[in-house]
Amino acid sequence: MIFNFKNMTVKDLILIAMLFLVIAINTTDFLKDILHGDDWLHVTLEMITVFLSLWGIVMIVQQINNRSLRISQLNKEVQKSQKDLALSRTKLKEIGREYSIYLHKQFDDWGLTPSEKDVALILLKGLSFKEMAEVRDTKEKTIRQQASTIYKKSNVSGRHEFAAWFFEDMLV
Repeated sequence: MIFNFKNMTVKDLILIAMLFLVIAINTTDFLKDILHGDDWLHVTLEMITVFLSLWGIVMIVQQINNRSLRISQLNKEVQKSQKDLALSRTKLKEIGREYSIYLHKQFDDWGLTPSEKDVALILLKGLSFKEMAEVRDTKEKTIRQQASTIYKKSNVSGRHEFAAWFFEDMLV
């Protein structure tokens, strides 16, 4: 059994120190009793106390080692999860870039102007007309007009159908 000090808690140290103190006191008393020929029952009880204290130390060390092993396993799992997450983020960014290219190609196919393309993207993000007007620093009426033109050019009836046109392919 290898003793791992780095994963010891203050509680572990206190328990081990207390058990060593019990061992030291009982061993000293045990030796004194043997030299003076004291009652064998008393000597036996002191021996049992010493052995139980040693056994307690062994049990604490086993718990520390088990805890160290579990911490090591958890660290490996965390590292694997972090790698998986980084890979997922990279894949999602790539998918996002590819989808953005797809969106802009479709906007070009519909003949949307640069302003209409901006509004179309904001429509897909789900902002209200008022929020879109604030983002684009224009009037809400202008945004409504541009949205109407986008719906006509894309041959859809409204915002929900427009969004569904793009997301329907992703749900297959």
